[in-house]
Amino acid sequence: MFFSRAIIIRRVVIPVILVFFTPCASFSAPGVKTSFKKYSLFTYDDGSYLCEPYLVKKDEWLYKILRQKGEISASDFPLFLKIFKTINPKIGNIDTISPGSRIMIPLKQVDENTYKQNSNGTVEVPMLAFSTQITPSTVSRHTHKHEVKSGDTMSELLSKEFLTSRGNVSKVGEQAVLHLNPDIKDINYIYQGTSLVIPDPSILSQPWFNNLIAMGKKDTPPEEKPTIPHTSKPISMAELAHLKRYTQLIQGRLMHQGTLFFPSGSQGSKPQSIDLSITPVISDETGKKTVLLGPDATEASMDPDLVAAMKAYWKNLEFKKFSEVLSANVVSNTQTMKDVPKSQESLINLLLTGTPYVYKPQVFFPVSFNKVEMTVPLGRITHDHTPDILINSGGVYGSALDALKNKGYRILDLPLDLTFEDICIRLFSRLGYQVWKDPAFNVARKVKNIPGVYAEKGMEKLFLTRTPLFKSATTFLKNEKIDVIILR
Repeated sequence: MFFSRAIIIRRVVIPVILVFFTPCASFSAPGVKTSFKKYSLFTYDDGSYLCEPYLVKKDEWLYKILRQKGEISASDFPLFLKIFKTINPKIGNIDTISPGSRIMIPLKQVDENTYKQNSNGTVEVPMLAFSTQITPSTVSRHTHKHEVKSGDTMSELLSKEFLTSRGNVSKVGEQAVLHLNPDIKDINYIYQGTSLVIPDPSILSQPWFNNLIAMGKKDTPPEEKPTIPHTSKPISMAELAHLKRYTQLIQGRLMHQGTLFFPSGSQGSKPQSIDLSITPVISDETGKKTVLLGPDATEASMDPDLVAAMKAYWKNLEFKKFSEVLSANVVSNTQTMKDVPKSQESLINLLLTGTPYVYKPQVFFPVSFNKVEMTVPLGRITHDHTPDILINSGGVYGSALDALKNKGYRILDLPLDLTFEDICIRLFSRLGYQVWKDPAFNVARKVKNIPGVYAEKGMEKLFLTRTPLFKSATTFLKNEKIDVIILR
């Protein structure tokens, strides 16, 4: 099943100016890569978008760059792709952007009145970046210790990601080992019994890795001091799993690792920060940010300057208790169409509510077997213009069932161990509906599936699900005049 609707919109793009990045005055806080940068504003479909000049690096492709640089959810990508093609007319094939290419990257939609344009048409925006302050605990999550044994060599101890194509230690691998082991003078000379810190491949993808190498062997990593109160504990693995399920449900993005710095808004001032492992942030499909607070934290208990900095950068922002999000949204999301209903009779009654069919859960039918008269209980679905359908949950079988069929009754077998999904599909198919499982619809030229069962006959359109729907799906179903039945 595939829903689609053609929409033709005239698109107008008004570029402000193209200017490649030139760094401006930076904050002086040690180890914090937070500075003012020059951007350009572009108008697209009456919306303003902040765009950054960018130099493509090795092993980068467009989707990777957009996800890393901008505040873009999966549902936003098709729109930002159109903007990218418009503001980079010389890029014929977006799949073949090469290292060294200079391109413009759309970062996020903004209010044009928020920024004061310079005489040359550019705007200066304080850059939000992950902390380049690196603590020993941060590094230890991406390393492991090894006691050198007789015959060990560094090329054998390191993963292939730190080696050249010929199996020798690469320059990056050597720098990483020397920085993590300041007592080593030469990686070719390691001694039995020595304890080494070996980098894991995951360290290469960390945003602070290059800064770690640049710090030099003699530098001692400073301690991070986020300005959020430390009265709360880091979220547990179970809580994180709940959060990830909730974020996936709303088609959003979860930030839960590292320290996030916010410029204070005035040059030379100390930037503000939050520890994402204690105070995670959720971005929904509209770009709205929700800051999740622990049991001991409130918006009022936070540093007022931090709150002001966050609200200045994220215009659409709210604060919620972590427990509130879990109890209100995540727990109810565990239901699926693969569950077995506790009461099949109640489910069938709910499914047929609003249809022209009448359902009676238990009707006694007389049958004769070897001249012995008896009655058997079955569910019954009636309609003014169609033969009755009898629902057999498995209690009637053999000769009694054959006797009912010989009388012309139509039998629908619905064993008690069927799931919500199976019952919906079997029931509506027997009633003459066209039925699709997990139908898809087209939004912003991207196909999305909705978990559930869609049934259609004539003007009747039903969508049956046990999962709360994300916003774009709800909007689509409403526009198509499809009745949604949530099966509890």
